[in-house]
Amino acid sequence: MAMAVQNRLSAIDAEMGQLKNEIQERRRALNLFLRNVRARDPAEAERRIGAARENIRDLERRLQVLREEQQELIVRAAHLGDRGD
Repeated sequence: MAMAVQNRLSAIDAEMGQLKNEIQERRRALNLFLRNVRARDPAEAERRIGAARENIRDLERRLQVLREEQQELIVRAAHLGDRGD
């Protein structure tokens, strides 16, 4: 069990790093788009901005789920260590 927890914690850490990088990159792209957006089609620009923001929120939600799982596993691992397992 302890090895499974350790493996999952490692996988969570790797995925969290990837998500953080992706969130940062998406924010950078959105900011670049916002600086360069033209008023030719405001509705299309607003649609793209909304979609980008929603995508970032989805990534942030996934990151939060991973943080919660990580905390639960840490508590479980500490409990197992206390029992001497």
